[in-house]
Amino acid sequence: MSDLQAQQRVASRKSKKIKIIGDTTKVYYTYLSNPTERLLVDSSLYEFEEVNATWNERKWYVSLTGLLATPSFDLVYQPELKGGFRVGLDQFKLYQLGRNDIKYYQIKDNRPYTDLYYSQINQKNNFVKADFAHKFSENFYLALQYSLANQTGFFSHQRLRNQNVGATLRFLSNDFKYHGYLNFFTNAIKHENNGGVLQDTVIGLGTDFLANVNVNSTTAQTQYNLTEVSYTHFLYNNKTDSIKAKTAATNEWSHRITYQFNRYKFFDKLPPTNGAIYGIAYVNPRGIRQFIRHQLLENELSFRQALGGSLTSAPLWVKAYVRHSWNAVYQEPITFDIHNITAGLIAQNNPQFKFKYRLEGRLTWAERQLDFFAKGRVGYDLGVLGYLEGSALFQRYQPSLIDRQLYVSWDQIWDNNLSFKQVQEINFGGTYTYKLDRKNWGLDFKGEVLNHTLSNWIYYDSSQVHQATESVNILQVKAQGNFRIWKLNLDNQVIWQPVLAGEEYVRLPELLLKHNLYFQSYIFKRAMLAKVGVLFYYHTPYKADGYAPLTGAFYNQNSFTTSIDPRLDFYASFRIWQFRFFARAENLLYFVYERNYATAYRHPVTNFVVRFGISWRLFD
Repeated sequence: MSDLQAQQRVASRKSKKIKIIGDTTKVYYTYLSNPTERLLVDSSLYEFEEVNATWNERKWYVSLTGLLATPSFDLVYQPELKGGFRVGLDQFKLYQLGRNDIKYYQIKDNRPYTDLYYSQINQKNNFVKADFAHKFSENFYLALQYSLANQTGFFSHQRLRNQNVGATLRFLSNDFKYHGYLNFFTNAIKHENNGGVLQDTVIGLGTDFLANVNVNSTTAQTQYNLTEVSYTHFLYNNKTDSIKAKTAATNEWSHRITYQFNRYKFFDKLPPTNGAIYGIAYVNPRGIRQFIRHQLLENELSFRQALGGSLTSAPLWVKAYVRHSWNAVYQEPITFDIHNITAGLIAQNNPQFKFKYRLEGRLTWAERQLDFFAKGRVGYDLGVLGYLEGSALFQRYQPSLIDRQLYVSWDQIWDNNLSFKQVQEINFGGTYTYKLDRKNWGLDFKGEVLNHTLSNWIYYDSSQVHQATESVNILQVKAQGNFRIWKLNLDNQVIWQPVLAGEEYVRLPELLLKHNLYFQSYIFKRAMLAKVGVLFYYHTPYKADGYAPLTGAFYNQNSFTTSIDPRLDFYASFRIWQFRFFARAENLLYFVYERNYATAYRHPVTNFVVRFGISWRLFD
């Protein structure tokens, strides 16, 4: 499970604690990773207007040139669980649909459910998303998920089309002991890579001006396709006695078989000869090409046992699993197979208890070495005094395939299989959460202190990949405070993250600020909920990474430092029953500074734009 998926689940769980001013029709959903845990769909206006490329699910990241679904990287360091064989090429991962992202909706009276969403800057830069779910009977459930990001951009040769399609069919036996899930999803991405503009600062008004700015390439393109089919089934030991009384399950057997097909292709028919994009990978003036085909066949068997009650009420449940993964890889021009064997153990209690914990460990035999991680979190509900939690993660994992070896146009560019060591991460920290809700005022506060130590860190420069010879240490102090007085709200987030050691390997802004001041109230005799506000973003200047389209990597550079320009947006959003709408004016301070700030080296965002979006939930 990716870090993005883990963060989404944590945010979804915590959304229950937020006062949701939604319509009266409550819709719940579950994930395949834990079918017994129900989550509530948020239909309020809380962060509904947040459809920009720097803020998603309360996580800071930036996308190339500020366009949705383009290559992206974190502005705030976030550890990710890794282990076993990985191709790499993760620049689009935040917008890809995965098996663990599919929601299984639960609607009262088993009515069909449709959730539609659309937003756009203009007809050439838009985003659409649709979910459909219908439980045809007590036995069969069908769901479809679709999303499409279609971005032409404002600079030359940066068009992107990122499409996700998912379908699932669920079967439940009459006694509810057997659950079967057949899942299919596919991701298709086409991205034109211009290699960045030729100058560090772009000054000028009007989007027509931007289209004529010189770029490094007008012929480079990335194509990525992923298709996965899986079948997951569960067997529970729940019982029904002679008087039809049901006993909740205390254990669960599950098995999953997965087939995945990945196809990655990068090509440039007329590569620039100055080495600005490809460096040592400029091996053929007639064209640059990288092609990888990766097939995965995976089987996983698991057993989960509740101790002291059912799976939904016990103070403790334990899950053990084993997994075999067969990877068939064609990295042009070579072919090879890799087998991974994984074993893991999870222990967790259910969320209704004051003392909460989750412990997890995993071992993976991967290509002549053992990857592993051990992680845990322990928390205690202090009642009116708040919630206190501590967490830790220790892991070692091998570098990705792209980090270890690269072939371009049939020539080998680097081979680090023998020289690169396992990456090691030690992450730990604590969190305190406090909430106070009164009739005319309220406060939500969350504070975090985290520390990350990274050894043998993998990083890129403009031409090749390296492994750090010294450890990297990052301190993070985060504070999030949301204040409400009458109908006025002020949501704030402040992050301080100094890189205490290894700044030459990891480049991050030291201070990040986000403030959202808004007025929210019912109008028109409580027929409509309205929200009007301003958003302010700022981070301190830093040497923002460049982007290498050939490897999909963000690399260190020393010739450019981002400007100190803050960002100011104005928005208005409304909800009438199950229909929501927002309009947002972005980057208002462009008219003050009259220059385009960059998210990555020589990848500036556009000028002032207006974005709008709608969401509509339909039943029956």
